[in-house]
Amino acid sequence: MLRFKSEFYYLGSMKSKLIIYFFCLSIVCLSCKKKGCTDAAALNYSSEAKKDDGTCLYGPFPEVNQVQRLSYGSDNRQHFDLYLPANYTTETKTVFLIHGGAWILGPKAQDSVVTFNGGIGWNIATPLLEAGYAIAVMKYRLACYTTQTVGFSGEPRFYMDQMLEDVDLAINKLKSEAPTIGISASEFALIGESAGAQIALMYTFQNSSDPDLKTVVSFFSPADLGDESFKTATASAPYNNLALSNSFGAPKYGNGCNFSTTGTVNLFWGVKSFAGFDLAMSSPNPEVTDTISPAYLPNIQRNLPTFILHGEDDDLVPSNHADTLITKITTKFGTTAAAVADFSADHKMLKYPLCGHGWGGASCNKTQMIDDVLNWLAVHFEP
Repeated sequence: MLRFKSEFYYLGSMKSKLIIYFFCLSIVCLSCKKKGCTDAAALNYSSEAKKDDGTCLYGPFPEVNQVQRLSYGSDNRQHFDLYLPANYTTETKTVFLIHGGAWILGPKAQDSVVTFNGGIGWNIATPLLEAGYAIAVMKYRLACYTTQTVGFSGEPRFYMDQMLEDVDLAINKLKSEAPTIGISASEFALIGESAGAQIALMYTFQNSSDPDLKTVVSFFSPADLGDESFKTATASAPYNNLALSNSFGAPKYGNGCNFSTTGTVNLFWGVKSFAGFDLAMSSPNPEVTDTISPAYLPNIQRNLPTFILHGEDDDLVPSNHADTLITKITTKFGTTAAAVADFSADHKMLKYPLCGHGWGGASCNKTQMIDDVLNWLAVHFEP
């Protein structure tokens, strides 16, 4: 009887061990499943992937041959999504798209930027692809948002230099990968919107060593960060109480500058966070704002074809920023701004009636804006 019990115990023990063994084996097998994008609706869907890794890319891009995400640094925001047009060749040129968001806002690190492909009501990405350009939609390191002066960097170039470095790293990354991808490694353009346009302009004006950068296009860029009307707008409704979301989150000082998609932000504090200084409404601080303003003459060092576009009804960045910027550029280089129908001159500025910030407004002629950009690129950045 004792022997029977011992054998029973032994068999039961062996059975338990086998169950545990096969359970562990199944976990190991599951963990070995190939990771990738498992959403068939995504642009980079992989039929071989068995486990989704959060890298799915979306956008209304017809006839896109290839989509890939390229990292250009160790930070989780230092990457860009590269979209190639149909029938791309080794002569295909690349337009880098730099998103806005008051230097503090952007999508989650693993998500795609949607502002250029219809996410906020206008789509420049598809026309660029259809015109034969590759597009690199990049993320960059954001400024840490704070409403506590102790959280300010104290150095107006601190975040600015990080962002300019990111543009440089991204371009150089694509240069190194272009021969393998099968596109041109020597011809690039920049298009930025809002804060992204300010970054694109600052990079272009101050980068005098890269002959491969051919032109810059600016959508509703802040040109003078010390402008009182701009500061007042950023501190006014609705910009003084913007709700964060998955599409527009922010790194917050109060939680260690970790990325947050909940709560609200005040864009005036966003500007102050970016500048690293407690800017006041009626007290100019040119020693801070000049160094990060594209319209500050000492910042304009390189003469490169520049196209400035702005909405006449912009309630965040006053449209006179476009006037100021084109005047400073043409004064610096002794040129004349192009006429409305002329896309051949090196410097051009157009303002669009009934268009607000982000090309908002039911009567904003976004089709005309897109056509103008394509006309500009056809002359200064032929596909």
